[in-house]
Amino acid sequence: MSEADVHFELYRHLQNAIEANPDRDGVTFGTARPEYGENMEGFADIVIFDENGDSVFVVEAKKPGEPGNRSIDPYSPDVIQQAFGYAGQLGAGYFCTFNGQRLVMFNAFERGQTLLERSTKSYEGITDLAEFADFLLDQVAEMERGEGEWDALDAAFIERVRSLHEFVAPAMSRNLRERLNEDEHLRSRFSEWTDDQGLEYTAEDTDDAERRHIEREFAAQAAYLLINKIIFYRILESSSAYGDEVEPLAISIRRVKDDLEDYFDLIVEEIDFEAVFTHDEIFDEIPLNGADSRIRNFVIELEDQDLSHETDIAGTLYQEVIPESRRHSMGEYYTPPEVTDLITRLTIDEPTDYVFDPACGSGGFLISAYHRLDEMDGFDHADILSQIGGVDINRFPAHLSAINLTVQDLESYTNEVNIEVSDFFDTRPNDTRLGRQAASTEGSSQEFADEGSEGGLQVIDELGGVDALIGNPPYIRSSNIANTDSIREHLTNVGVEADYLPENSDIYAYFLTHGTEFLADDGRLGFITSDSWLQVRFGESVQQFLLDNYEIEAVVKFDRQVFDDALVGSCVTILQKQEDAESRDSNVVKFLRIKEEMDIPDIVDLIEADEEPDQMIRTDMYRLVTREQAVLYDEPKWSIFFLAPPTYFEIVDTDVSTPFENLADQHRANTSGKNTFFHVREDVEELGIGEYLSPLAKASGQIDRIPFTESDAEEWGILDVHDLVVEALNDTSVEFGEGNEERVKKWLRENGHTDLLEYIEWGEDRKMHTGDTCQSRDVWFDLQDLDRTKILIPRFTWRVFRVIWNEAMSCANDQFYNVHPKEGIDEKALCGVLNSRLIWMFYELQGRTVGGEGMNRTEIKGYEIDDLPIPDIRSMSEEEVQEIADAFDALINREKEIGTEVEPEDCESERNRLDRAVLNACGLGDRVDEIRHAVEGLVAIRESGGGVNTEVLVERTTGSDEEPEVIDLPGVSEVRESTTLGDF
Repeated sequence: MSEADVHFELYRHLQNAIEANPDRDGVTFGTARPEYGENMEGFADIVIFDENGDSVFVVEAKKPGEPGNRSIDPYSPDVIQQAFGYAGQLGAGYFCTFNGQRLVMFNAFERGQTLLERSTKSYEGITDLAEFADFLLDQVAEMERGEGEWDALDAAFIERVRSLHEFVAPAMSRNLRERLNEDEHLRSRFSEWTDDQGLEYTAEDTDDAERRHIEREFAAQAAYLLINKIIFYRILESSSAYGDEVEPLAISIRRVKDDLEDYFDLIVEEIDFEAVFTHDEIFDEIPLNGADSRIRNFVIELEDQDLSHETDIAGTLYQEVIPESRRHSMGEYYTPPEVTDLITRLTIDEPTDYVFDPACGSGGFLISAYHRLDEMDGFDHADILSQIGGVDINRFPAHLSAINLTVQDLESYTNEVNIEVSDFFDTRPNDTRLGRQAASTEGSSQEFADEGSEGGLQVIDELGGVDALIGNPPYIRSSNIANTDSIREHLTNVGVEADYLPENSDIYAYFLTHGTEFLADDGRLGFITSDSWLQVRFGESVQQFLLDNYEIEAVVKFDRQVFDDALVGSCVTILQKQEDAESRDSNVVKFLRIKEEMDIPDIVDLIEADEEPDQMIRTDMYRLVTREQAVLYDEPKWSIFFLAPPTYFEIVDTDVSTPFENLADQHRANTSGKNTFFHVREDVEELGIGEYLSPLAKASGQIDRIPFTESDAEEWGILDVHDLVVEALNDTSVEFGEGNEERVKKWLRENGHTDLLEYIEWGEDRKMHTGDTCQSRDVWFDLQDLDRTKILIPRFTWRVFRVIWNEAMSCANDQFYNVHPKEGIDEKALCGVLNSRLIWMFYELQGRTVGGEGMNRTEIKGYEIDDLPIPDIRSMSEEEVQEIADAFDALINREKEIGTEVEPEDCESERNRLDRAVLNACGLGDRVDEIRHAVEGLVAIRESGGGVNTEVLVERTTGSDEEPEVIDLPGVSEVRESTTLGDF
């Protein structure tokens, strides 16, 4: 696409949008004009006029580069100046620069503002020009009405840096590729560098595409590091401490790279900051051809940018400039400063504490620790840095930690930063230092020397007895851990047998166990992790480990997700190492759920206050449940403490309920191994296999009422040939070849089942039989004797929980659990109990939350069903059992009358009658509304957690003075106030 094509396409869509809708809420556009030059010097690519013929905004559009490369930076001064000049000649209030993928809008009328201080609004990732053109007109109209918001100055600066990086990195990647093709010596050095990084660049099985990817990643890092050094240089230049000692950057257009290196070397020689400016020779090998003028322009632009206040610039740039996919590939997520501040406040007790982060990333936790220590005693810069250490397996973010800590006090020299490049699981407490390499800011490392030796970095001391272990361990699931065996080697050091912590544990579980080795007696640990350990099976082992080694001070959850760029449920855990079992058992654990924005001091006060155990304290802002630590050994799901209403504790702490396994057996329904083969829709005439199908209940999401009738069962069928297979294998009148599978196929052919045989061979042609499940069967297409039960419990629940009353006695797939009541248990009454909102509430609390389309789902495992507290039918009177069965009959009959797509409100009175019958049998008949509200609240929380809301519910300045409501647990029978969604 030529440059003319770029701006013509945008012009065309702008004109179409104006013609379709000229009036934008009081701002009326008239026309768009391409190549406009009336009474002007030059021609503006696009000018938009209002209904009176006055210019509103100008667009300067430049040709985009190849995919992955932008040949024009919308923040280029030349482009901006050109667009600004046209806007000035026309009197337009706004001007835009556009390169095909990113458009930046500028305010043309800001008096006295320099280029980098001018109000801007950046739009990136533009793919649909028609949609964007319409959106752009709305945005300009908002600005005209005074309702629009420009990007904040910091955000605007980040966008400039991101755009620069998008321009420079591809240019450096091309230059690197050319040099590698031409220079054999460089190829050898680059190969050594990638080997040192653990990259598969030189491996024999690495293809060219993967090598190009590694080269692009290297160039992206090189570009980022260069930009970071320039910004940091300007920070020093503008600081009061170093301004007189730092030579202003004066870069020749002919030697941009050489001049920058000279300035960086000079500042190391004359002042220090070796940790920031020391060069790694391999990065020096990439020419800046094609990007040198843009780098020089950026240097000039920074003269007008005030950077003296930027103390977390490296971490901010890392979060905003480096793509999420690159950070997330190592499970790295930027932790909001509100969360790092909260954790450091709760873990750093004394000004002499040694603080360590085992996965330090770009240093957010360590910066927070720096400020915490500084506030406590006011030690000098070097003393504070000597009390802070970190390790990261990735050299790049470790380098950023070094920069971030260095810039905390620009008036003091930074001789050493205790950041090392190492795998935390390759370290041991009281090792000399941690690893064998210190982080350097150019993305490589330096070897540590032996104590007293010359060369390398001098060893200072040994690490051990850490007072505060803090951090955000990587979000890596068990299935993605490459070296599980080596990671688990430390377990015996903390008194854990090999089978104690399941191998399906996510990596943060090992950070907890290994981190314990490094803590001093009474040392504190504060991590933010996934909250899965509160509700999944491997989490029970994590809980056991914490109970055996720590006083658990608090577990904190947020109603909305903590990370803007991660759909991960999170929790903060605060622990104190404690060897004395009596002290551990008598400790009061606090389960704190933050429902609305709160400031850090208020949260700290809640956690540090002395509270009696077995209380629920709740306000509109938060909910706090306290438990004596000893009783938590018998509670496998700690997630209930954040969500369960008072009624839950009342029921489970009495003999009203019994575990499900005492009333019925359950097992996962039929697993086919290849649903696309075994599950067939009703229209099977053309396949000719209808006679070989049995009715199928396929998925809970497709079932919208409790009764599953014969007409419902007509939609799906499951291939059910077990009786034929048995007959074939028992038939001795036919001569067979080797193998049961071939014997069955031959028998089918000789006994007139050719349509079935053709279907089986069709599946084999498409490799449908090659999976592990199918191959585990003696005859791959034989699902054995399919189980059929009257009661089906769904594995997943979205908005409505229903236990299916299987009138058709259909087979079910593995989206359900088949239920077989114990002898003497009334089947209909049991299904009625299971369909009450009481059990819905237990299902939500005892299951686990998993991601879903538009909202999170609840999933329940078989062992969790066995543990579900169920009103004990065995202890009910005949009248109570009959009333439940009758109420259940009324509900399913009402749903049949409605037909399909039954909503809960369609049969509200019948549901309430069933709930009342179940609760009456438990002595809780007046709690129907409370249970209903509880269920609605639990579902609402799941819905809000489906990726829509991602706010951090921690603030630094706001609080609440409301009086909390205190409820004793489990003695809540006296509490009868009506609850609302806000209570849950």
